[in-house]
Amino acid sequence: MWNTNWIFFLFILQLLTNCTPQEQPAEKQDTGSQLFTIGSKHKLKSAILNEEREYWVYLPEDYYDTTYAPYNYPVLYVLDGDRHFHSLSGIQNFLSSGPYTSLPEMIIVGILNTDRPRDLTPTHHNRPDIGPRHAFPTSGGGASFLQFIEEELMTEISSNYRTNDYKLLAGHSFGGLTTIYTLLSKPELFNAYIAIDPSVWWDDNYLLKKARKELDSMDLSGRRLYLAQANFIPIPMDTTTEHERALSAFKNELKKVNNGLKWQYKFYTNEDHGTIPLIAEYDGLRFIFEGFQSEIKMVAEDPQLIIDNYEQVSENLGYQFIPTESLIDWVANYSLRMGNKDQAKKLFELNATLYPHSEHAQSQLKRIN
Repeated sequence: MWNTNWIFFLFILQLLTNCTPQEQPAEKQDTGSQLFTIGSKHKLKSAILNEEREYWVYLPEDYYDTTYAPYNYPVLYVLDGDRHFHSLSGIQNFLSSGPYTSLPEMIIVGILNTDRPRDLTPTHHNRPDIGPRHAFPTSGGGASFLQFIEEELMTEISSNYRTNDYKLLAGHSFGGLTTIYTLLSKPELFNAYIAIDPSVWWDDNYLLKKARKELDSMDLSGRRLYLAQANFIPIPMDTTTEHERALSAFKNELKKVNNGLKWQYKFYTNEDHGTIPLIAEYDGLRFIFEGFQSEIKMVAEDPQLIIDNYEQVSENLGYQFIPTESLIDWVANYSLRMGNKDQAKKLFELNATLYPHSEHAQSQLKRIN
């Protein structure tokens, strides 16, 4: 069960990050105040979707830091971007800040909707005769939406920002449906997936049937999936459990196969479909980057530990990660304060090796020699 203090902290964090400059009451501002934002809004004309699409971008705090050499960042793409942008940027910022970072700093791209049922469903399913839960006249545009992400949005992001090749996709509900659909249809598009209470029930369990047919023969080595399921709380006049049955059945299919996928499933007893995203986003990121955090005080005594740790993380994730220049610099200066000049020198040498074009890294090494 979640620690109550953590839930309260993340709730306050979300409130703070939601307070953008435009939302601050005019009477509270003064001429000496400095406003800040947590992201920027952009629009992209899509030839594939034949419409203009809006997306939001969060950049890590160190992105424009001129002290250290420029760094390339992983990118987390999140569906229903306006709904989850603030919580994910807050969680990511908190977990990637300071010397005890348990995540890499990341760029976050929130994808906003124009026609949600169209984009976030893999097949056309419109059965109003069954009930309102099955009435989606525009559904079935999932393949085109993925093509837009791969060929237009990702190209736009990589052209305008310093990105590396590690990419994540996160989605809730229909967004979770798209996340699972992407994993089963184009697994190479992302390295890691966070599917939060996904609508696997869609179109008579379309994805469940696809998983039963294809999952065992797929090579998902190097891919990670975090699958979160909320506790079903029935509403009046609705006793269906198709959502819960389908999701549990999909989890059981994952158990049957051995295709290289590293995955984790969690059932949230105290969360329903509406409350689960915030907590599952936190848990999902922690699972994907499990082991990322180095024991900093031990590294200050033995610098080889941080090299070994990042080699292990890279092997687990199937992608080469290296410690940031700022992190090594912090530990090196901590070693100096503790009187461990020899260990500090090794760390400064490591920075100069990993970041040979950094003037700061070279100057720090000269300072200690």
